[in-house]
Amino acid sequence: MPAVAANDRLEAGSATFRDFALASTANSLVDDSNPINREWTSNTAETLAEVVSVDAAQGLARVRLKSVECELAIPLGWHAIEDRERAAIFTPDRSARLILWRVDLAFEGAADVEKYVTAKQAALRTRIPQLAAQVRRLAEGEFLAVYTNVPARRGDSEPRVIFDLVTPNPTNKLRALLMTLGVPASRADRYLPLLALLSRERKVSWRSDL
Repeated sequence: MPAVAANDRLEAGSATFRDFALASTANSLVDDSNPINREWTSNTAETLAEVVSVDAAQGLARVRLKSVECELAIPLGWHAIEDRERAAIFTPDRSARLILWRVDLAFEGAADVEKYVTAKQAALRTRIPQLAAQVRRLAEGEFLAVYTNVPARRGDSEPRVIFDLVTPNPTNKLRALLMTLGVPASRADRYLPLLALLSRERKVSWRSDL
């Protein structure tokens, strides 16, 4: 099971975006003719995320995700799409998939982030009896849930590990931002530092209604 640093913060250690970059340019993010991008954006509600800047030396691009009002640094060579409600960041082979959502805790029937995480854990265990979960409260009220024994979905070659990072909206305790990173179980330890990098580099617009 991947561990969280003792100071209750996600730490990337020595990892950098270069360790996860799959290309030296941002072509995968801006090329409308790319087969993967066309698969998602042709005749659907999805669009390519807006690229704000590219730092080839650091192996990253910064994208603006209008669906969740967040600016995020992601590794070069990955893809980024969004619709009106969520954003998806993923590798070309889709083995690593990151989804960003805004969560309305009142709509979910939860009084706060902790109760939301607990309720989601219970719901998932009902659907997936073999699921194992570890939940950790982090600094500033964030929660990290690590789900293991997640069955492979169509196109996956092995079981999955899912990382849920739930960040409360500091202006409204009934709203939060959820980052869900799903990866192959055999590479889960490698990808936890990426979640730390993503969290560290993101810039979220915290409105009271989001």
